[in-house]
Amino acid sequence: MKGVAGSFVLVGLLVACTSIPNEGPSCMSDGCGPHGTCSFAGRCVCEKGYAGPTCVACAPGFQDVDGNGLCAPACASVSCGPHARCSDASGRPVCTCVVGYSSVNGRCVFTGGPVDPSFDDPRPNGWVTRGAAQIDTGKPVLVNGGNGWARFSGRGEVRQWFEMPSYAEAEPLALELESTCSWQGGACRNVRRRYSVAFDDRILEHRTVGPSLSEIRRICLGESAFGRGLTFAVRTYSASTPRGRSEDVFFGRAEFVPWEGCAAPGTVKNGDFETGDWRVPDEGQVDFVEEDGTRLARVTSFCDPAHVPPMVVSSMVTSISVPEALPRPALSFTIDATSDGHTSVTLDGVSIGTVLGNGAKETAVLCLPQWTRGLAFELAIQATLRRETCAKEERNVVRVDDFTVTSDPSCVDETVTNGGFERPGPSGLGLEDAVIVRDAAAARSGDAYLRLHADCVRRARARAFAEAAVPARASDASGGPALKLWYRLPAAAPAYVIAGDELIDSNRHNLSPATGWTKGTFCLPSHSWGRRAAVDIELNASFDDFGTCVSTVLDLDDLSIAPDPSCPPD
Repeated sequence: MKGVAGSFVLVGLLVACTSIPNEGPSCMSDGCGPHGTCSFAGRCVCEKGYAGPTCVACAPGFQDVDGNGLCAPACASVSCGPHARCSDASGRPVCTCVVGYSSVNGRCVFTGGPVDPSFDDPRPNGWVTRGAAQIDTGKPVLVNGGNGWARFSGRGEVRQWFEMPSYAEAEPLALELESTCSWQGGACRNVRRRYSVAFDDRILEHRTVGPSLSEIRRICLGESAFGRGLTFAVRTYSASTPRGRSEDVFFGRAEFVPWEGCAAPGTVKNGDFETGDWRVPDEGQVDFVEEDGTRLARVTSFCDPAHVPPMVVSSMVTSISVPEALPRPALSFTIDATSDGHTSVTLDGVSIGTVLGNGAKETAVLCLPQWTRGLAFELAIQATLRRETCAKEERNVVRVDDFTVTSDPSCVDETVTNGGFERPGPSGLGLEDAVIVRDAAAARSGDAYLRLHADCVRRARARAFAEAAVPARASDASGGPALKLWYRLPAAAPAYVIAGDELIDSNRHNLSPATGWTKGTFCLPSHSWGRRAAVDIELNASFDDFGTCVSTVLDLDDLSIAPDPSCPPD
């Protein structure tokens, strides 16, 4: 019986290694190659990583990119750490740090940004200077950023090109810029020089150096700074110096660093206050509280002659990042403010609107200018007061919550946001003693216009101010860039317009009395094409022959930026 059983086993083995009808190739006829073994069923059993009838193909998750016949794990089966990317081009998966990052103790750490950020190691692929800018190496006495500095004695620029990682592979980054200024080796004191930071054609304008001895400023990078070869630049403009003293500005360090305080593209950092608070820059009265089941911010400003100090103006700040491709961008938030109380909203100190309180909770939507797309800013909310002195008691309590970046169909691409004052809700300008009047019969066009009222009882001054977008110069443009508006000034009064990249006397224009709507055209500097320009309109109360203060009004409508033949094009 044992012999019979052995015969049956032998037959079984022979059957297993011969072809089975309609079952495809067998191990006997084709073999299983070096990475498989023949099974009793006439099938090849492949080693891990191999597949196919004869085990010569790579299984899912494995690859033979180098063509040596060996299947190694593919990148799909490997998980790399933060800021690293897998490549299997060499035949095996290898995690390498993305552009801008280097491996330090097994971690990918950001080492990108400008080459020679401390201006002390000149290299061929480093800084390029233009105008009244130069790179000096040595031992600066005023700047602690390194052994050198970028020195500006007037209008000039330092710039550099380098590759940046995509935002998805990077982390929140900020520019750390260390600056100071001096004249003839002295301290800054009252000296102020304006500068801008440029990321390709996206420019953050109108920052100021001085009067402190040294300043380190963090500027968050927006989406437009990531995922491309980036030209980064620091530019300075003319200075405002006392008594014509010679004055220079120094930048001791310009470095990109990781910073969790920067908002991700399309967000407001801690916009709902649930996971963190905003920063309170001064000793203001800002409370982050739980009310009606939600966490919000309460900002309180007040005038109280019995309080020390009698005036407290409160504000809070955070980071906001506007997506590069978001159409009709807007900032939305809920607000419950004192009736007739003003809430100022600014980006890097530039007004994007003022919300007038009505004593009830509402949703405010402020259109974001088109030039904000792709950039990050410091968003500030301030409960403002209408008085400059505290002769009378005044209180403005503002509750805000749920800040989001959104797209709003009412926001259009304008050179001056809501320059016709037609859209309801918050104004697109910063306002001081100025209101939007809705009266189609009195407006120059549409249904509304802006009225500035310099009231002798209050501050005797009214202002409207904003940042305007100067369009890029068209090939067929006739003339240079200009601010255009219509105004009505019934009586002679100190009223003027300043428009340009710098708020200086050379860009100041006085307004003549006009009882009816009169067109005003004010030329901008010819280098303003494709940039932003500050617009500041101010009205002051007048005085009669007896020295008595006389209240005045100024009406404005249809503000825009456009070429004009009367302005120099270059």
